[in-house]
Amino acid sequence: MLVSRKLLGRYVNIDGIATAEIADTLTNAGIEVEGISTLIQGTKLVVGHVLECEPHPDSDHLNVTQVDLGTHVEQIVCGASNIAKGQYVVVATVGAELKDLTIKETTIRGVESKGMICSLNELGVAEKFQTEAQKEGIVVLPKAEPGSNPAIALGLDDEIMDVSQTPNRSDFLSIFAIAHEISALFNRELTIPDYEGKSDIGKPSQLKISSQTEKAPLFYGKVIGSVTIKESPAWIREALIGSGMKPINNVVDISNIVMLETGQPLHFYDIDFLANQTLSVRDDISGEFAALDDNTYAVQAGDLMIMNDETPVGIAGIMGLGNSMIQSTSRGIIIEAARFNNVSVRKTATRLGLNSEASARFTKPMDNKGTQKAVDRAVQLLIDYADASLIEETVKYGSLDTTPITVSITTKRINDYLGTSLSQDVVVDVFQRLFFEPQLQGDVITCTIPSFRKDIAIDVDLIEEVIRVVGYDVLEETLPLMDLTSGSLSAFQTSIRLIESSLLGFGANQINSYTLVDEAKTKGMESLGTAIRLMSPISDKRAYLRTQLFPSMLEVLAYNNSHKVVDGLYFEHSAIYAEGAKTWRLGIIGQGQLFDDNWTKTTVSLDFYNLKGLVMALFDKLGYSEKRFSFEVKNIDETSLHPYKSAEILLNRKHLGVIGHIHPTLAKELDLKDAVYVEIDLDFLLSQKSGAVKATPVAKYPIMKRDLAILCDTSIKVQDLIQAIEKASRRYLVDLNVFDVFTSEKLGDKKSIAFELSFGQNRTLEVEEINDIMKSITDELTSRFGVEVR
Repeated sequence: MLVSRKLLGRYVNIDGIATAEIADTLTNAGIEVEGISTLIQGTKLVVGHVLECEPHPDSDHLNVTQVDLGTHVEQIVCGASNIAKGQYVVVATVGAELKDLTIKETTIRGVESKGMICSLNELGVAEKFQTEAQKEGIVVLPKAEPGSNPAIALGLDDEIMDVSQTPNRSDFLSIFAIAHEISALFNRELTIPDYEGKSDIGKPSQLKISSQTEKAPLFYGKVIGSVTIKESPAWIREALIGSGMKPINNVVDISNIVMLETGQPLHFYDIDFLANQTLSVRDDISGEFAALDDNTYAVQAGDLMIMNDETPVGIAGIMGLGNSMIQSTSRGIIIEAARFNNVSVRKTATRLGLNSEASARFTKPMDNKGTQKAVDRAVQLLIDYADASLIEETVKYGSLDTTPITVSITTKRINDYLGTSLSQDVVVDVFQRLFFEPQLQGDVITCTIPSFRKDIAIDVDLIEEVIRVVGYDVLEETLPLMDLTSGSLSAFQTSIRLIESSLLGFGANQINSYTLVDEAKTKGMESLGTAIRLMSPISDKRAYLRTQLFPSMLEVLAYNNSHKVVDGLYFEHSAIYAEGAKTWRLGIIGQGQLFDDNWTKTTVSLDFYNLKGLVMALFDKLGYSEKRFSFEVKNIDETSLHPYKSAEILLNRKHLGVIGHIHPTLAKELDLKDAVYVEIDLDFLLSQKSGAVKATPVAKYPIMKRDLAILCDTSIKVQDLIQAIEKASRRYLVDLNVFDVFTSEKLGDKKSIAFELSFGQNRTLEVEEINDIMKSITDELTSRFGVEVR
């Protein structure tokens, strides 16, 4: 929330306290001030009086002016069309630093110029605070002292604190509440105006107020039959600008200033806008409606709506509809003040993407007395600044519990909790400064909590208040007493570290993608189950916990590809969720080449086989033997993966994941190359017993190699052939490599496969032994698969 120092100064005495000190004190007390800014950006700015203004001798749009700066007169060349003799203007003198430039002495078309006459844009004032005339040229000031501060003449001599909202201090959306805080922290006098009961006036009213939903437990309405629409007084205009809000007219500005003061939003309806004097709240309306911001919003059943009979006139707690705004011709108004269910308002505002000053307050806990306070203050200001008359009595529907909360504590309890030795007088003084009305009964201090302090409910809340106000520097420095422990990684964390280091070593890049996705991304592929929807998502695109990694990783690959990063391998490990289920997955996706092409011409193309080899190497590092894994061409989502270049990964004959090429249609939609992907269930993988990673010594005896070429049916799997070879080799086989697979039209339904077989033992093998082993292998392949040895 933006807090204007000038507005704050109306309600608490802060004379002699620098804004930076206020900000530091609030931050130290737990209310973070994120920054301090001014309304005008620039240095060395002064008020100037234009004594002379003559056309430039060498230009048809420049003027040469003589400007009184208070201490001396300077010549300044100005290009603004509205410059004229006799004006009071803002001058940036030589050396001034503005938001975009530094002012220097210069010569413009042969005429010397020392300084610049400024527009509000050049001073950093937002356009929404400018009139159309001010947008077109320099800003013209009312009569002011030459050489004085132009910010004062403009009414923009303010410092703005950006106060961060914490979940427990919703009262800090009210300037009155902030004034109470400053009063307590600095022990300064509170100067909030007396407005209690100011709305308890008026003749009987014909206004009808009602609520047809429990989500609107309190609803006030008040008719002000006559108002005068005019410009707001300077203090209100300046306060609104300092708070980031554009002044409109006195009546609209009063509704906004009351919201800033009390934290309770109000809505003022033009009395002639309503077909009859009835207002109600309903939550069974649906349809599309135009709001005051000229945008159309789709309202659905469950959203709170303000109704004038059967006509919607407002989205409750967020924004008015139609042409209900106060016009320059408005003769009277109807005040709406209400309390709405904060969860309902939050959901509606989030779904519609409509976050207003009102919704920012209605979505948080509010003062149960705030509605009455806001109506009282509004009536007071309308009488003072809008000539309000023909006032009718306040019409009320419903009620809220306004019974004060009392909390008791002892000084001993406070000191024992904090480790301090504060006296009872100090503690009581803190509670008095916080307006807690402390009452002493023996050692017990009983506090009556102000209605706007929704964060105080139990004794430890009072302890926190004491230390915030007294200051944390009273706490003695002590070292904590803790048992000596040794930190270590769990088995799962150790495995994750090994997976990360291995994949990074393979040249992959680690990514972290969004856990929240839209509903479509929870379907198909390796989805864990029925997706879990958030109760209050920030948007429909982030409404579900993801049930798989594939869509998120595909999105990352497509993003990088669109930014000309066409080669790369990416991996991510993350928890995924479904109703009643959770697991940890590893996903790897890539396309193109794994390494940059260089003078050695060494690259690795990312295809099914290279990705499979990478994954098997990873499994080996984790202690899982290659023999425990198998690949089956089944249970594949053929809308996501290539039907002929993909496989299911099985561990001990149970589903572990999938691997394959992205389906060509999907790749074309995303403008991808022949991308590859693998997704693995890490929880299942790491739950299986792994073997110790063993070192193999260098062979002491010669390794004998033989090549074997066979012709077999294309339906026969190479994996089955390998298993048969291993069985027939009688443990003499130490390595096997498939170095060629050949198919052609000439071979028909046959394929040629070539193996390189390596044999070894703890001795030198004889040629006859190798020949005998090779015969056993060929006999096994021939008898089982009907192969032809070539």
